[in-house]
Amino acid sequence: MKKIAILILVTGVLAVGAYSLYRSLLPEIIADAVVSDSMPSYIPKRLQNQVEQIRKPMNEGTEAVVRKIQQSEIPLSELLDAVDNISERQANAFLDEVNAKRPSTTNEFFDLAKRHFPAGFDPEVLREPFNKHFTMEQIESALKYANINRKTNDVDFQTAKAIVKKILREKQQQLSE
Repeated sequence: MKKIAILILVTGVLAVGAYSLYRSLLPEIIADAVVSDSMPSYIPKRLQNQVEQIRKPMNEGTEAVVRKIQQSEIPLSELLDAVDNISERQANAFLDEVNAKRPSTTNEFFDLAKRHFPAGFDPEVLREPFNKHFTMEQIESALKYANINRKTNDVDFQTAKAIVKKILREKQQQLSE
């Protein structure tokens, strides 16, 4: 009986450790999959389709945003701080308003985002690359996923922010090479 209890305890500790490791590595894994040319086999199947759908537009859009902040002499750290400062409550309020107002243009969507997510720099510098590289179809797809994810919590809020920050850092590094 004592051996079974120890076995269950060890199995539980290993499972919790594996899950914690997976959650801590998930931002790296997803970000690497988005910025790379091929889909790594270790990406969970349920996330592979979503990563595949966003890879090309996310790469192009992120590259344009990073180029624009470099041209505007805004340090990447300010953009990363803006992402860090977004609370889950703010994100949910934004999502609720977007769901209620149903913006029909990328400009309307950008205006809502600007109102909900203050930054330490003028976010207007990002409007042009955002409008040029993201479509309402892509935004609606992302909103659909965000609404579903609020219920399923496949990617928790902190992990999602970590993914965004990692992608921004990777793009800046690629552009600096």
